[in-house]
Amino acid sequence: MFRVNRAEEQAVRLTMRLAMHGGQITLGELAQAEDLPEPTVAKLLGMLRRGGVVDAVRGRHGGYVLADAPERISAARVIHSISGPSVFEFPCSDSNEKPDCHRTDDCGLRSVWQHLENRVSEVLEQTSVADLLRREAEAATNLHNLWPLAEK
Repeated sequence: MFRVNRAEEQAVRLTMRLAMHGGQITLGELAQAEDLPEPTVAKLLGMLRRGGVVDAVRGRHGGYVLADAPERISAARVIHSISGPSVFEFPCSDSNEKPDCHRTDDCGLRSVWQHLENRVSEVLEQTSVADLLRREAEAATNLHNLWPLAEK
């Protein structure tokens, strides 16, 4: 099943905190605000910086800021900064190297996993950091409009 790992979740929280703050904030302030160890925050901020999510401001009064407006930073970009391009791992792949399943030639389940990965990717790409700052009911409505569920 699709799972957001701890580092991805912490990176999203840090990005949201930067967006809520609206300006420059120090590593120590971020660590304290999110109740995370400073080394963890430093590592994640480094990955987010390399991913183009945050910028580092050097100097005595340095800190971190978002690299772009929250409306232009997708949840996918934050997660990809931490874990790479795939947001979903499933046991059957198109790779012929050491397949996890012996049904590598023609399996309907692979199509289901790939479709699910594409839908999850679509939602993460279309969800901005600004969207994540909305109240829960508003965010749920936005997601339902973006990716409606079938009525039961």
